[in-house]
Amino acid sequence: MTQTKSKHGMSSSKASKVKKGGHKKEREFNNIFGDSEAEINSSGASADCYIEKSNPRGKKLMESLEKAIGSTSNSVSLKSSRTIQIHLGNLPELTNKQLYSVGKTAKGNTMVDHGISFADQKKQLTSKSFWDKYLRKGDNLIYKQADGSYVCFNMDDVIDFIVTKCTWRILPTGRLKGDFYDSSTNSDKQYLTYEYRKSKKQFVLGAHGSSKGWEFIELLKLNLKHHIEV
Repeated sequence: MTQTKSKHGMSSSKASKVKKGGHKKEREFNNIFGDSEAEINSSGASADCYIEKSNPRGKKLMESLEKAIGSTSNSVSLKSSRTIQIHLGNLPELTNKQLYSVGKTAKGNTMVDHGISFADQKKQLTSKSFWDKYLRKGDNLIYKQADGSYVCFNMDDVIDFIVTKCTWRILPTGRLKGDFYDSSTNSDKQYLTYEYRKSKKQFVLGAHGSSKGWEFIELLKLNLKHHIEV
């Protein structure tokens, strides 16, 4: 049987499996705290899941969230990986699609000129509206931990923390790095990155590379009100 190719070069059957695997965590969450029959969000622009009060465990979670983190919303941005992707694709606030260029350093590393000054990039990265647009898929940021429990944050707290506590710098390659003070080491540590992915020919923003996503969640746990649902 002939298999068609997706726009990413993989077979249509493999692409379908990848897509289904990416939604596994949402279905699992819906089965526990939401509506098991709910349609999975495929657009990426709206909430991943909704907590339902008609579900006994959902009602319990909503009560816990209101008490622990001051959230009365049932919309959820759900994460679970050791890396966290916030946005993949064009971010016009950080890169001018018409003016940017991609080259190489003397050592052969990918180097990007974003066509936007770093000063203007920093203005965006320290604005609440930027993070409302790209991070706020739901009013609760919920992360499934390795032990199967869920740690929950009020998205308002998360965005405020990034806006006020993250220090941004640009590397000679054009990569943007977001640093936070780490009390465990008494020094700044890099958690967030905005960079060009040559393999995808796209820009990506997130806590990615190694276990940066998990480390970022641990940083939030040290600094923000949160609730852990087991």
